[in-house]
Amino acid sequence: MINEYIAKTFLGLEGVLEQELQQLGAKRTKKLSRAVAFDGDLELLYKANLNLRTALRILHPLETDVVRNQKQLYAFAHGINWLRWFTPQQTFAITAKAIKAPEFNNSTFVALKVKDAIVDQFRRLTGARPSIDKNNPDVLIDVHLFKDKCTISIDSSGESLHRRGYRNSGHRAPLNEVLAAGMVLLSGWDINTPLIDPFCGSGTILTEAATYAYNIAPNIKREKFGFCAWKNFDAKLWERVWLEAKVGKRDFEGKIIGSDISPKIIKYAREHVVAAGVDDCIRLSAKSFTERTVPKGPGTLIANPPYGERLNFSDIEELYQEIGDKLKSDYTGYNAWLISSVKNFNRFIGLRPSKKMVLFNGGLECQLMKFEMYQGSKRADK
Repeated sequence: MINEYIAKTFLGLEGVLEQELQQLGAKRTKKLSRAVAFDGDLELLYKANLNLRTALRILHPLETDVVRNQKQLYAFAHGINWLRWFTPQQTFAITAKAIKAPEFNNSTFVALKVKDAIVDQFRRLTGARPSIDKNNPDVLIDVHLFKDKCTISIDSSGESLHRRGYRNSGHRAPLNEVLAAGMVLLSGWDINTPLIDPFCGSGTILTEAATYAYNIAPNIKREKFGFCAWKNFDAKLWERVWLEAKVGKRDFEGKIIGSDISPKIIKYAREHVVAAGVDDCIRLSAKSFTERTVPKGPGTLIANPPYGERLNFSDIEELYQEIGDKLKSDYTGYNAWLISSVKNFNRFIGLRPSKKMVLFNGGLECQLMKFEMYQGSKRADK
């Protein structure tokens, strides 16, 4: 049976997410804001949760209707056949978002009204009711209200897909795994050439690059997905999908190199690459960016250098000038991709970017820029 699904992601990653979905066999893909809609069967839904690197979660929309007041919202939610999806013995939770909906200016109230409708339906039809578990529910329900258009979905992922299972410690400003994977895919990195992150922190970019190079499914270590609690869960199909991903690992003999000025942070990075099972291809060292020696190009640099939030702004210009000087002197033949919340940070680096796009790191609006380091790279106009 073919259904429509919605894969959610960060702003700016819709294009690479759509490409990933198409490579998995998704049909009728459509880019949305921070999401991609696609058609597929249950097997594709399982594969998407397991294999997508740039998806945060995957929703299965159940119904969409016009809702203008709380009475209509209750009736809409009550009209969905919830017994098709789970039992009174299971737990559930609701996430809700109301945008430009004057009758529903409180998302918590929206969630509460939908909860009442679901509980009342179970009690009326079975004489029992499922319990709420906000921390670890069996079933997660998503309610999205934009003006008077309401969509109620069931979340096939459960916990966010960025939680790969390899990172449990690190420095105070870690890069989200989905964002890191998106940067790797956006870079167009050729896995036969070196990849370097000289500001590697806890190693997220390095780890995501290595799992991509080995073709390791990013969520192969996860023990639970939301769809496992659905009534239509097909255990045999899921086992086959999981085993196919498990044996899909390919050989990789390339170079992935990371460094950071802090030995303590490098210790965390080493723990993470070991937990992800990719430590054999990643070389780590505690060095500053200016001390880092690099293999001759061609190659790719992807980095998340310190922003103003982690550094006094008076120090930003000096650091970014050092980055620019090092790129020009040592990275000939490389494509350098840098992300920063410092607006137009290329003016400090002194190079003209060949690509520039907006991405969000947490709540910070950032720019991702590509610098092509050919011989005699042009300085940016001051």
